[in-house]
Amino acid sequence: MKSIEFLYLSQEDVIQVGLSMSDTITIVEDVLKDHAEKSCENPPKPGVHPLPDAFIHAMPAYLPRKNLSGMKWVSGFFSNQRHGLPSIMGLMVLNDVTTGQPLALMEAGYITALRTAALSGVSARYLAVPEAKKVGVVGAGVQGRYNLLSLKDVLPGIESVHVHDSDPHASARLKELMQGCVPFQIEIRSTIQEVFEDADIIISAIGRPKERIFKEQWVKQGALVLPVGPRGWESAAIGRMDKLVVDDWGQFSHLYDGEGGYYAPLPPLHAELGEIVTGKKPGRESPLERIINFNLGMAILDIAVGNEILMRARRNNLGRFLPLMQGSMPFC
Repeated sequence: MKSIEFLYLSQEDVIQVGLSMSDTITIVEDVLKDHAEKSCENPPKPGVHPLPDAFIHAMPAYLPRKNLSGMKWVSGFFSNQRHGLPSIMGLMVLNDVTTGQPLALMEAGYITALRTAALSGVSARYLAVPEAKKVGVVGAGVQGRYNLLSLKDVLPGIESVHVHDSDPHASARLKELMQGCVPFQIEIRSTIQEVFEDADIIISAIGRPKERIFKEQWVKQGALVLPVGPRGWESAAIGRMDKLVVDDWGQFSHLYDGEGGYYAPLPPLHAELGEIVTGKKPGRESPLERIINFNLGMAILDIAVGNEILMRARRNNLGRFLPLMQGSMPFC
């Protein structure tokens, strides 16, 4: 048996390949078409939950059109700030689809940040009012920041962003970091209601709130709601929106419907996002529609982004090869 090795890419390597938000949006929009055609394997993610506000999920996927297969193993521990650690951490492995051989192992936290925000960008492209000018963001963490980069890419008419976080220092930090990266004005607000009211696009990007703090009555006509952190909304709020859109209905209903489901009973689904991207179902049909779009994240998007990073890393000689198997296993 010949020896086997794989390419290891640290977060520094992953960032250094230079994948932009615009690049990532293009990849995500393209792969959503595979999902709409059901030409992929993207099973609902199984997971374990060591703490009430935490998860560790396995996210396997196969994309036949691109000859890609792999899995992301990702954790979300939303009290990690007290330990000086990021909330989201993970690894991704990519496999050869002919032999199953592991080809690469890479840091997946940055990929998750890019892919999640890029999915919001695709949503806004198809579901926001084209003349959207005001954005409201609750949660000034990684996704609060990256979603602004994504929206900047798809909606050049945005003029202002209102931000709220339970930690005022986090809001101030977001403004400090992002004001030079985006062309619109960022303003801090003291309440969620102030952020939501009058916003054309609402981003709720907090971990797992203990209370249902987001109210439907604060969402104006014509608004697009993107719950990047899926919890925290009144159950009735979803049913009162004009359209419910999700990235993957099987995954979303598995986690949030049924007995004891956080949003049970779910209202009828209007469409999966890929169906809107491909024109199978309509997106926004009226400037007055209130649309809520839950995107929990799909592994097919992760492996497509990861593959692009791998190809760029190879071209630029980034990462390092590590041995996996040197030969046959001993019999005794």
